Amino acid sequence: MLYLYSVLIKLLLYIYSTMKEILQNQYRNKFAELGSFKGIKRPKEGWIRTLRKALGMSSLQLADRLGVSTPRATQMERMEVEDRITLKQLRRVADSLDCELVYALVPRTSIDSMIEKQARNKARDLVMKADIQMKLEAQQLSDEALKTQVKHEIERLIRDMPRDLWNANNPGDV
Repeated sequence: MLYLYSVLIKLLLYIYSTMKEILQNQYRNKFAELGSFKGIKRPKEGWIRTLRKALGMSSLQLADRLGVSTPRATQMERMEVEDRITLKQLRRVADSLDCELVYALVPRTSIDSMIEKQARNKARDLVMKADIQMKLEAQQLSDEALKTQVKHEIERLIRDMPRDLWNANNPGDV
């Protein structure tokens, strides 16, 4: 009976890790679709004013479409440039101009690179903490052995993706 429970637990752990990996890959694929957005920068005047001018539309005409006063429409353009406009307000402007609002966080590097960088930092931190303890006990590793340990720890962190991977390495880190 104990053997059966053991097998069942191993099977459930395998299913959980497989599902976690499938879900993570689906999330990563979402970001792969964003590659074409990397080079796009907001125009100096902002998207609202730039589109309005490209359409040959006046501030008064934009205000009419939005159902607001001209000063309010101008204020919304200024708020966008100053990063003070809300997504709700942007969506309203986009709808009034027959546009889609595209909102995304586009990573500066690949998701894999971000994970590897964090794993490298975490691995170095963990191995160095262990090395300090070993030095205190006069059992420190050679530089080559430390590099090997860091490499193995990076591989483990990437493979296992532990929940604490993204925890701050130091309490003061954010």
